Amino acid sequence: MSTDERRGIVAGVFCYLLWGLFPIYWKLLSEVDSLEIIAHRIIWCFVTTVAFCAIARLDLPGLLKQPRAWRFLVPAALIITLNWSIYIYAVNIDHIVETAIGYYINPLVSIVLGIIVFRERLSPLKIVAVALCTIGVGYFTINYGQFPWIAIALALSFGIYGAVKKKAGYPAITALAFENTVMVLPAIAFAIVLAHVTGTHAFAANLDTAHGVYLTVLLILGGPATAIPLILFAKAANLIPLSLLGFIQYISPTLALLTGVLLFGEPFTLAHGVCLGCIWTGIALVTFDTVRASR
Repeated sequence: MSTDERRGIVAGVFCYLLWGLFPIYWKLLSEVDSLEIIAHRIIWCFVTTVAFCAIARLDLPGLLKQPRAWRFLVPAALIITLNWSIYIYAVNIDHIVETAIGYYINPLVSIVLGIIVFRERLSPLKIVAVALCTIGVGYFTINYGQFPWIAIALALSFGIYGAVKKKAGYPAITALAFENTVMVLPAIAFAIVLAHVTGTHAFAANLDTAHGVYLTVLLILGGPATAIPLILFAKAANLIPLSLLGFIQYISPTLALLTGVLLFGEPFTLAHGVCLGCIWTGIALVTFDTVRASR
């Protein structure tokens, strides 16, 4: 295993640990309209990534002048905005378990895209692991009791986003700054219109109270909380095969599932147990296969 691959695996693991704990953060903003959260998430993610570019002297203006970057990163920006919107909406309406289903399905989408788009090949053990994960997710989905549209939309949107980012191959921080630069003006306009149409907004409201300051600070910190794992994700996607990244992604929904069940009281059923058993067996096979190959 090369040094770049090790760095990619470390970046991927930390990324998905953070994402797995995200429901706790967004639950702190449950009283805020999900549309306002999404707008401010884009705005402050833009501020964070542009600041990173300035500090590290990265050439964001040069990237903005490249026609190829516009062909890849504008669709990426639209896709990740859709993904964020669905995710925050789901958390705010107490559907954390369904988001976990989506991110359990997502690695399968990444693996399939890795095979189709990037001609990646799976070893026999990884094929068995894919089969086990498919069985577990399928059983979980069927026993969920209704069509999990949130889960399917999350899985497809983030899987396609990962493939687009890998195909583009741009440095993680500048690419994310590009995406947020594209979306920041619509987000600002949307936040202003939303405040005037609804007559209520949390950002910079009631700053004479501790609670008003608390909500405003949380909305601002949503920027770096969004940017850091996305930068780690882009770094991992550039350094390791998409099929391997797909398996690492199972860290996130497992943490989200445990958070939903243990912290927020969502039910844990036999279907959850079967799904987790199949998935973690698959992860163990992939880990063994990866270590064996590196030796």
